[in-house]
Amino acid sequence: MEKGPSFLFSGITFNKKRFASDFARFKEKKESDDLLNDTSSLVESQNSEIEERTVPAKKRKRKSMVSEPVEGFNVFKSSKSEDVMEENVQTENDVSQGKKELYRQMERDALFRKKHNIHTSGSNVPSPLQNFTELKSRYGCKQYLLRNFAELGYKEPTPIQRQAIPVILSGRECFACAPTGSGKTLAFVCPMLMKLKHASKDGVRAVILCPTRELAAQTARECKKMAKGKKFYIKLMTSQLVRSADFSKLHCDILISTPLRLQFAIRKRKLDLSRYVFEGLSNH
Repeated sequence: MEKGPSFLFSGITFNKKRFASDFARFKEKKESDDLLNDTSSLVESQNSEIEERTVPAKKRKRKSMVSEPVEGFNVFKSSKSEDVMEENVQTENDVSQGKKELYRQMERDALFRKKHNIHTSGSNVPSPLQNFTELKSRYGCKQYLLRNFAELGYKEPTPIQRQAIPVILSGRECFACAPTGSGKTLAFVCPMLMKLKHASKDGVRAVILCPTRELAAQTARECKKMAKGKKFYIKLMTSQLVRSADFSKLHCDILISTPLRLQFAIRKRKLDLSRYVFEGLSNH
């Protein structure tokens, strides 16, 4: 006959009344442990339910995020975008090529000025003339001017003519200084004739001021030689012209005078200079 564990305690009696307080204490502890176990099992079940509810929501959210198309992005490039990119690249290449050519031209101009002892100041100064034929190719100079230059013996431009003529033809103010006999008169009369283009009866269109009457007469002779072949009205302000001429009816494209005579004509004879577009100051 098999004997269980209770066989060891057979015949032993336990006085429960004597140890009633101990029984009550162990009974309360057991009930509190059971209550804690029940509470923890309830919390675990609730957490599992919450996880079951939240996990599908996250999955659905992830799926929805993946399924939404991304605007402004396309894996396959369209022909239009390729054309735009090619045009941008071509434009950048053209700009960089233009800058390189500009820098090369500036270097060539600097070397040319150094060779001919030309000193300039200012920004974006036009390139100097290599020869007189450039007047026709760069600025559309008329053939009669080039022919007159050849007849007067001008084969190559002087340093002041090389730089002053392009500056004046570009519409900028020019203050030049050069030795006597270097061709300063041609340097400002040539662009003056090119700007006026043809004769007109609208009044004085250009004024040349000279410090002395002798220099004014010399400048008038040079102007008439360079304007040969064109019927420009070139007038020298003499004392007789100041006293007797009616300036309101005077046909004059280029007026050459000294400062005092010009001032007297404006005050006494009402010389109208409202239409003049070109002014030259000669100080040899």
